[in-house]
Amino acid sequence: MITPKVSVIVPIYNCEQYLSDTLLSIQNQAFSGFECICVNDGSTDNSEAIIDRFTQNDKRFVKINQTNAGVSVARNAGLDMANGEYLYFVDHDDLILEDTLHNLLNAAESYHADMSRGRMITIPENYALSDRPKQQVPNHTQLFENPLTDFYQHARGKYKTWCYIWQCLYRRSAIQNIRFLDSLRSGREDNLFMYEVVANISNYVQIDNIVACHRHSSSSVMLGGYRPVQVEMFDIAIPYVYHKYALAPNIDKRLLWWVYHKESYGVYRFLIRNTIRSNQKSLILLAREVLLKYKNTPEFIEIKKRWSLRQVLFYKLFMLEHYRVLRFFRFLMF
Repeated sequence: MITPKVSVIVPIYNCEQYLSDTLLSIQNQAFSGFECICVNDGSTDNSEAIIDRFTQNDKRFVKINQTNAGVSVARNAGLDMANGEYLYFVDHDDLILEDTLHNLLNAAESYHADMSRGRMITIPENYALSDRPKQQVPNHTQLFENPLTDFYQHARGKYKTWCYIWQCLYRRSAIQNIRFLDSLRSGREDNLFMYEVVANISNYVQIDNIVACHRHSSSSVMLGGYRPVQVEMFDIAIPYVYHKYALAPNIDKRLLWWVYHKESYGVYRFLIRNTIRSNQKSLILLAREVLLKYKNTPEFIEIKKRWSLRQVLFYKLFMLEHYRVLRFFRFLMF
């Protein structure tokens, strides 16, 4: 078998409703020199049967079965098996355009870039494969040669959603030893992964093309409503980030600033602002339990010292259980 140029990694768990369209969007790529590694993360529905239809009829598709362990372990299993020079991730309910791999690979090779990155759109649950936008010839491509500064400044605004890993094609040699944090089963793992990627690549190229259609479905952890996992993930992320970055010797100050700028806002947003806005007592209590666990610890001091006075005030009100006051001011809790 010819060594594939690109390894596409798809973590899959109980997604029979969308999986066929997802895998078809990969199978029908204009660029054919890929392998698609389907990691079945202990699905209990018909997902495995759908995977088998592809692996039996297309040698580019391979299956890994594992006991349910979460998206991080599933992606890492795919990374360990990947043979391609480049890596690309697809979520099990998303779609990619017909020329996604072609455009990302062409940009990466033309600019000798360690990562190429496109745009994305969010799609509803009933969005079909035939609804995908027709791709146009790229009209703007830009190379960035200072990722630690450029990525944070330019990955927002027009291009949005900095941490979405499936907007990017990665040169495998540039991120050879980077893995997802196994203990994060679903949520925040992409943030931590992208911190390491940007710290290790020497450059990246941004294209204007839409490359991914991200489905706004009930199965999505981050888009399917506010859930306990979006609180619990910080019980892992807070100490992990502190030990990996705040305590790291000779760390680049730009990286440290970027990581804590994102993580401190994430803690405030998910543990304080969103729990109040959700008005779910169980989530409020769970968030307060996590905050109490780290209160006055070095890990949390690194987070808190980057908050604005407004955020510190709302944190104090939250810890004092003044939830009615916070609900009154919830529209100011940006």
